[in-house]
Amino acid sequence: MSASPEPQSSEEPELPRESPAEAAVIRQFVEHWGMMARSWGINPTMGELFALLYITGTDWTADGLRHRLKVSRGNVSMNLRELIAWGVVHKVHRQGERREYFRAETDIWTLFRRILLERKRRELDPTLVVLDRAVEQISEDPELAPRYLERIAALRRFFALVHALAARVDALGPAELEDLVMLLEHHDSTDSDPSPRDPLS
Repeated sequence: MSASPEPQSSEEPELPRESPAEAAVIRQFVEHWGMMARSWGINPTMGELFALLYITGTDWTADGLRHRLKVSRGNVSMNLRELIAWGVVHKVHRQGERREYFRAETDIWTLFRRILLERKRRELDPTLVVLDRAVEQISEDPELAPRYLERIAALRRFFALVHALAARVDALGPAELEDLVMLLEHHDSTDSDPSPRDPLS
């Protein structure tokens, strides 16, 4: 027995009109973010929702997102809440309208920092806890310490450095971020310079 279809909303969602070329670009972008989400252990719909909001640069209703991605209302609602909690999607209220709209964060550095911190919380922090416990256990065992302590401690120091770097990036102010961007852009332009260099200069 087939599942009964979801009730249709009283208003047909307004979907942007796209040329075939535009639709192809959007589809590739959205599908890639869905695949990335899977590799991060995140619901793929979450990645696709953010990607669609970001690449189109327009405000969407939950109903419009549901129709565009062909997913359930509950799936859209759950993943929008998660994206809002991450700080990469915002609710938008339009004067005179009861419907809620959703918009992607477009500041690249804000996106980078929010995603970096969320991945740090999900992946780096638990790894550091495990490494701390391993170092403590191995240090107390005279048989294990000579064989394992140096390698585990070195790995722990590396992860601690990445942890500190993530915290430092999050603490950077706008001016410091601009300085970092200029430094990286200068480094890229230097690396891509094809002109030969005089080793004696």
